[in-house]
Amino acid sequence: MSLPKLLLEKILSGLLPNEITEGDDLITRPGQKNASVLVPLVMRKQPNIILTKRPDTMLEHAGQIAFPGGKREEGESALDAALRETQEEIGILAKDINVIGRLPSFNAASNYRITPFVGIIDPGANIIPDSREVDDVFEVRLDYLMNSANHIARDVTYKDKKFTIFDMPYKSLDGKVRNIWGMTAMIIYRLYQRSFLKVFETDY
Repeated sequence: MSLPKLLLEKILSGLLPNEITEGDDLITRPGQKNASVLVPLVMRKQPNIILTKRPDTMLEHAGQIAFPGGKREEGESALDAALRETQEEIGILAKDINVIGRLPSFNAASNYRITPFVGIIDPGANIIPDSREVDDVFEVRLDYLMNSANHIARDVTYKDKKFTIFDMPYKSLDGKVRNIWGMTAMIIYRLYQRSFLKVFETDY
């Protein structure tokens, strides 16, 4: 088996089924809201993860590196929300996404209950970013993000509690350096934990 296939097998081994049957996404805090994201994988010469950069003009999360995702609408399933947000933000249609599983839902510092799904994108799918929500779309090699040497830990204090978060700086072939951090880095780290360490980080 080739290295890319072995890597994808590792990822698949760490995922839960798409269907949420155990109440994993139930609200656990007062005022909390549900949100979903998609971790989009695409096969080029090797598996890549598709990421976006938020515009610097946004009121929230300005300039941050992100996955497609957002708040779940009334009557919408967690998976439907992830697929809808992906189409709205970067134009990839549901028919071009093979959702292979999800990570356990978890509490974010922003008081959202996040459910991340992982989907394999058709390499021929059209990517059409919405300029109101997305300033740039780029890809990072999956093996780079699944290498713990590229996870730079730092301790922070939030609401009088101490947490370890991660920076994942990435230099693309054009020389541009992008720092993947915050919630996006935490989802990547959780994917690494489930796939390679068989554990899952606690909530914020």
